[in-house]
Amino acid sequence: MRALPLFLALLLAACGGGGPRPDPFTYTGAGGQPMIAELYMPPGTERVPVVILSHDVRGKRDAQLQPYVDALKGAGAAVIVLDHYGPRSIDPSQPSGQRAWFTSMDFALDALSALDKATENQRIDTRRAGLVGFGEGGGGGSVLAAHQWLLQSRPANAARFLAVAAVQPECSYRVGNRDTGRRPILIIVGDRDNRTGKPACDDLGSYLRAAGGNVTVNTYRGARHGFDDPPGAVRADPQGENITRCVWQQGPDGLWRERASGVSGASLFRIGANDQTVAAYVRSREACRTLGTETQGDAALRTRAVGEVAGHMQQHVVSVRPR
Repeated sequence: MRALPLFLALLLAACGGGGPRPDPFTYTGAGGQPMIAELYMPPGTERVPVVILSHDVRGKRDAQLQPYVDALKGAGAAVIVLDHYGPRSIDPSQPSGQRAWFTSMDFALDALSALDKATENQRIDTRRAGLVGFGEGGGGGSVLAAHQWLLQSRPANAARFLAVAAVQPECSYRVGNRDTGRRPILIIVGDRDNRTGKPACDDLGSYLRAAGGNVTVNTYRGARHGFDDPPGAVRADPQGENITRCVWQQGPDGLWRERASGVSGASLFRIGANDQTVAAYVRSREACRTLGTETQGDAALRTRAVGEVAGHMQQHVVSVRPR
């Protein structure tokens, strides 16, 4: 029963809103791109943990992200809200296939670079750091950022995320080295999500748990994609890309194969990619996707997601004693 008072306290903090405006936070992102983000600091002078928020392919949308900021800040964490698109002049209205050069790996690398920069802030204790990613892009990137496959390329003393939460992410990637270091990974998905989808996330959870991963997949009944958007009517997009069938699996040779289409050789990620591998990825995506999606914000489900994400970070990041 101890979780209930904490849950209610976090929800009250989330509903508070307002407060001081964020400070600018500059860092160098993936590909050496100069970036600017927003830093929210809780009151006081003591050192505090940090949670980084990474938006989805629809771009940074304050109406979606602010409740998470308020809840996490209310729990005592500094919060850094990334904008992966603005500094790169990326138009989120472009189809994903036309943005193939900017991938979930770039979302992950941006988050890790922001964490590195946060070590320079004397109030931020990067030994206690968490990452929350959303949808396609930030959601998939947050799970990638938990993989030893990616972290092994960083200095041994570099900061790491203790825990990850992914809200309605694309669960499309199966990295050959599936070791996630037992970092607690929370995935939240709706059972009516026809954009990124539940089946792939259930499959990913099983895939990572088979290698010792600490993965929880929470399913929200009746939830469409975008359930944590501001509440409103169902928004149908006949040209929206449904990638719920798409799964890219890395093989022992390092190459990738998309399960539904059988297209192989795509690196998926900008690192090491050339025109041919990007074209293979686009071709595989066009083969495995369907068109036609629905999104809908739901006030009750949004409140639940904010509380569960904040509770996950409270347990695995904020309340952890640094070593």
